[in-house]
Parts: sequence; C-alpha cells; structure tokens
Amino acid sequence: MTHGSVSETFIGLDIPEEMNAMLPGIQYDVVDFVMRRWQASGGFGFVPTLPASVEDTYHAVGILETIRPVSEAEVSGIKRHPKLKDFLGRQEDKDAWSLKTAYQYLYLCGFCSFRPDTGWLTQFMEARSDGAPPLAHRYYLTRIGREFSRISPTDGGRLSTADENGDWKTAEDLFMLLYIHEGAARPLHAARDELIQWVQACQAPDGGFGGRPGTTSFIENTHWCLEALALLGSAPLFPERAQDFILRCRKRDGGFARKSGGAPFLYATWHAVAGLALLGPVVSTA
Repeated sequence: MTHGSVSETFIGLDIPEEMNAMLPGIQYDVVDFVMRRWQASGGFGFVPTLPASVEDTYHAVGILETIRPVSEAEVSGIKRHPKLKDFLGRQEDKDAWSLKTAYQYLYLCGFCSFRPDTGWLTQFMEARSDGAPPLAHRYYLTRIGREFSRISPTDGGRLSTADENGDWKTAEDLFMLLYIHEGAARPLHAARDELIQWVQACQAPDGGFGGRPGTTSFIENTHWCLEALALLGSAPLFPERAQDFILRCRKRDGGFARKSGGAPFLYATWHAVAGLALLGPVVSTA
C-alpha cells in the first residue's frame, strides 16, 4: 500500500519505525503472548489450547512482523521452520473459504515462500469475480489483485474502477472503499474534508473510536478509523487519547482485548499493534 497503512499490508514488509512508540517491554510481552499460541501443527491457535487456523496464524505472524526488530528472532525462526509450510500444505476445503481467508492464506504463503496451488487460486478467484460482489468481497479481491498480481488472475485495477455507489455505513466500510479507490474521496460522493470530519467524530470520550459517531469504542473500530484517516492523509483530533485507549486494552499476559476489561485474543492484539503503528510516537508511554 502506498498510503502509510499498516494493517494487512505485511507482504511488502514496510513496517514503520513508529512502532518504537511502544515500550520495548510491551513489545516483548506481545511476542511472548503470540509465541505461546504456536502449535505443533505449524500454525497458531486462537488460544494455546485450540487448534491452529489460517486466520489466527495470519494475525500472529502479522503482529510479529509489525513489532520487528524486537521479534526478529521469532520471525526468522518461523520463516525457516518447515512446519508452517506443512500447515499451509495440509489445508483442505479451500473452495469453501471466504475471500478474507484466501487473502490471509496467500499472505502466509508469501511470508514463508510457499507457492500455493495456482490452479485452485485461478478457479477460486474467477468464481468470485463475476457479477457485482458485495463491498467486503470487492475489498479482498482488490487486495489480492494488487498484492499478489504475479499469481492471481484478479485485476485489482478493474475492480477499483467498477461502478460503485459509494455507500458505506461504518468506519470499516469507509476504510475498505478508500483502499479500493486508493484514498480518493470523489468515488464516495463526498469531499475529503467531510470524510475526515466524519471519522474524527467517531472518536469517543474514552479516546477510542466507534464504528460510527456516538457508538461504543472497540479496538477494531479504532484501528479501522486510524486506517481511514491515514488513507485520507489525516490523523485523529486527539491522538494521545487514542493511544491511551489502546494501551488500556493491554492485559498482563501481553495481549490486548477489544476493550479495557475484556479478554485478550490474537485478533484484538493485531488491531492494537497496527493501531499503535499508525499513531506513531504521539506521546511517551513511559
């Protein structure tokens, strides 16, 4: 991606130095939280006692990539270890996957240099490119087309210029549309400043962001809003409060919850570290 966005863009490994805003102690705790979920099967589990999944493995590896160089040894070890490739090679029923899972699988293949079955990929993508796919499908089709152009039959550019009414209801919807249209506001039938103001209005008194203005803050909504603002070339009105909200979601075991007081999970931790990277060193966390 060319707009400073971090989440789901780890193939290029353009991880910003701003992750140093996280205290090294926090980063080491995150590494421990993630590595406790690495299974003998080669993937990562939702919790240490559950079987590994593509989604959880994607989140785990994405977290470790984001907090490099603290996690350099773990990232290198996972890349070199054959069991991740074995895990990817054993995946079955891929034709029934969602586009999101397919994207995550392709990211993992790129991470460890495992070549996916191009025959399956071509058939899978062509079956999902016909007609007028819903927004989430268009988003992942576009991502795959742009980031895996050497192995994917999907034309990300064609999907970017497809007829689109620009309708969106949540911050996540807005982020997906901005990604599809490469940060342009015009296809969304709105002025850039109007979109920025709407996203900034999603920030709640606790510092986090809701999916819409006036709604409850959660870590994932905070991340999507920060992504949308980055694509628009802007930032939160109160970045210190946003950073504080994310850090208050941190738990003693090193992971992050959706909200302060909740349970920590890989997906929430992934949203947290990506959000902190987007915020950069706005304040000292010492």
